[in-house]
Amino acid sequence: MSVLEKMMNIDRRIIFIFVAAAIVIPSIVRLNLPIKPSPMVVAYYNAIESLPPGSVVLVSSDYDPGSKAELLPMTLATFRHCFSRDLKVIGMGLWPQGIDLTYKALRQAAKEYGKKEGEDFVMCGYKAGAAFVIVGLGQDLPGTLEKDVRGRDLKSLPLFRKHNIRSLRDIPLVVSMSAGNPGIDTWIVYGRDQFGFRMIGGCTGVMAPDFYPYLNTGQLEGLLGAAKGAADYETLIKRPGLACRMMDPQTVAHLVIIVFIIIGNIALLSSAIRRRRKA
Repeated sequence: MSVLEKMMNIDRRIIFIFVAAAIVIPSIVRLNLPIKPSPMVVAYYNAIESLPPGSVVLVSSDYDPGSKAELLPMTLATFRHCFSRDLKVIGMGLWPQGIDLTYKALRQAAKEYGKKEGEDFVMCGYKAGAAFVIVGLGQDLPGTLEKDVRGRDLKSLPLFRKHNIRSLRDIPLVVSMSAGNPGIDTWIVYGRDQFGFRMIGGCTGVMAPDFYPYLNTGQLEGLLGAAKGAADYETLIKRPGLACRMMDPQTVAHLVIIVFIIIGNIALLSSAIRRRRKA
């Protein structure tokens, strides 16, 4: 039996061992493989960069802990980018499960940049109603959200008083971190197209192609897709974090799988040629 024929009959557990090694070893030994940001990630970065200091950004947490690995790193990176630009952040969510994760990331970034809650950022928590909430925000933002997670009236907070925030028309940029519906498309259809704010977003890898039409029409200015998009973004803001660390094992594992696919196809083709010659 030739080497190629042996490869066709290889025990799948051996393949599993190679893949496991490809994930574990780069996770321990940093390879620091180069990361080249994609155009839609650069556009996301530029949208925040274009805002003058003191501008208010609304970030909606539209995901749950099941999507934490993909969406939390980009959420934290977004908060870091905003605070490094001296932007104010209003946090909220159309999904109840991701609020705690987002609030922790918001406070972590705020601590790193010396920002004060109520003055530089506020977390308003979850609001039920999806599209109805967005329409309500477009008419009366503090009246719709009412209080922050600490139970304080939004109208009494310095962030709202100083910037005279009344509706979504006073928010230049909205960010949706989306794992499903309601999410980015809900914000575009019921918010962006009606109230005129600029829109960017982050999503899981499987959802990214669904939002490409919005990128093409300009309704969505930039998009972070999965851990790769988050790693691209961390590279742009020069704050490599969890997403960048995930890229080494992911890249090596993909290469190992590709090598096995190539070997398998060569072995199959070689076997077919031999059978024809014998026939």
